[in-house]
Amino acid sequence: MTLGASPKLKAAGLTLFAALLWGCAPVGTRYLVGSTHAGLPPLPFIALRYLIASIFFVPVLWGELRRWPRSELVLGAFCGLVGVMGYNLPNVIGSRTVSAGMAGLLNGAEPLLIVLLLALQRRKLPSRWTMLAGAVGICGIGMLALSAGPAVGDARGIALLLLGALCWAAYCVIAAPLLQRRGVLAMTAITVIAGTLPLLAVGLPGMPEMMLHMSLRQWEVLAGLSVGTSVIAIVAWNAGSAGLGAEQSAWFLYLLPVVSAAGGTIVLGEPVTLTEFSGGGLIMLSVFLSQRK
Repeated sequence: MTLGASPKLKAAGLTLFAALLWGCAPVGTRYLVGSTHAGLPPLPFIALRYLIASIFFVPVLWGELRRWPRSELVLGAFCGLVGVMGYNLPNVIGSRTVSAGMAGLLNGAEPLLIVLLLALQRRKLPSRWTMLAGAVGICGIGMLALSAGPAVGDARGIALLLLGALCWAAYCVIAAPLLQRRGVLAMTAITVIAGTLPLLAVGLPGMPEMMLHMSLRQWEVLAGLSVGTSVIAIVAWNAGSAGLGAEQSAWFLYLLPVVSAAGGTIVLGEPVTLTEFSGGGLIMLSVFLSQRK
């Protein structure tokens, strides 16, 4: 191994680690807010999850605020609104009625969305492969919508999860320059805290009552989501993305459907229907095609 390859290998390892952790997130979220599981109220849940996560970043943000120009602070805060609030708010509401496996399959569309947004940002028409990928992906999403039902997912939940996936793809594209200029920890701190504030605004009123009725097991899962997926994973992802770039990092999001579907089946006992499996397969094919040159 050459010295020049080492930083890229490290970035790939961090990105892979983040993707594996995020693949578990739909399972934990579904367990806590799913209508057939713990059934916690989604808005207080997501607000508490990110309140816990943001505590870890307050010292970092305190030391960075004076170093950032106002324009970059505004852009960093906007990234937080898009990537933290924009992704998590529709995601947690949709997870009440959408199985963890299907949530993972829908999140598998994020790499395709990243490629399309990058093409728009560069003002360059997508390649024929990308346009073909888009058509295949739309067919896959349609098949997932056809499989809508109480045990798998309803159309509203599917739409919300797709909206969350689009917001995360937008975050990956918009945040890339700031990650390069300002560093991983500083960028992560401002985005997590900026995204947490509006979540608290909508979730704080119901938080005390929810906390009083949570079991020890529910607190353990919440702690794992808060620290594992909202602190460790996002720092690892931002570090890996800074080294690889948004487009190369997107490849690792292919793992989300695999981990989520396996976890949903093993931990939550959720079946995978043939229509759901086929639609997810088309989405994964569209992601593969989108990366062809």
